[in-house]
Amino acid sequence: MIQTAFARIQSELQDLRIDERVQWLNSCLDKIQSSPDVVNELLTKSAGARRILGQDRLNPNAKAVELTDKLQLPINHWTIADAGRALMILQAIMSAPELEQQIVRSYFEQGDETEVAAMVRVVNLLGGAKNYKFHMREVGRTNSKPLYAALVQYNPYPARFYDDHEFNQLVLKALFIGIGIEPIIGLTNRANPELSKMCEDYIDERLAAGRTIPPDIWLALEPFASNNGLALIRQYLEHEVPEHRYFAVKALLQQKPLSIERKTWLNAHLEHEKHGNILRLLSSD
Repeated sequence: MIQTAFARIQSELQDLRIDERVQWLNSCLDKIQSSPDVVNELLTKSAGARRILGQDRLNPNAKAVELTDKLQLPINHWTIADAGRALMILQAIMSAPELEQQIVRSYFEQGDETEVAAMVRVVNLLGGAKNYKFHMREVGRTNSKPLYAALVQYNPYPARFYDDHEFNQLVLKALFIGIGIEPIIGLTNRANPELSKMCEDYIDERLAAGRTIPPDIWLALEPFASNNGLALIRQYLEHEVPEHRYFAVKALLQQKPLSIERKTWLNAHLEHEKHGNILRLLSSD
């Protein structure tokens, strides 16, 4: 797994033709591999990654790393620095596999926010990924939106290892602090009645306080919405804000196969919808 992931990420960096930065990275990898103190060498080299490699994104068409038959780790949302740090971490573990736990723990404890975010993604590639759940849950307590987003968005770890209650809390906190939940891997498959109830309660609280509702909350409300929850989705299907209409439509389309009742609602909405993204979503069904 580690060797395959290393090659996949390295290939994407080489395809960017950023030769000078790749040369610096390769030098770091060589020093990590040959160092008698792998842990400190990793931390030292990782500290310069953001400054030297930069925050440009990888190719949006970068291929994901296969984890299981059903789960992948997307890397096309990573920055070049994220990818470089991932290679450094993997190189350190390949060089000293007996130090894997120490490497992971030291990186979580001593890395800055962007370094911890990199490890939050890379943990998925380790054979003992489940053993690091304590560290991932600690990250889940952060109030930093970028760091929390690294755990929540495009990260298969919660879908793989969190129980329903943990997963539900993860989703609700994302909604609460304003992080989009559409990129949560496994959101539809992990849907459950408790999550729908939590979302409905949250909506009631927001409306009672005269506050807005996160437009993507409808994705978590379905497919176990109560009659009241479905009424809310139908109401926001006609909302003036396009994002609410988009996610209301997408939430209803999550039901497979689509019921006649939902088809009727969506066909009626199709007759007067004008927003391009929503029309494409409706037409794709």
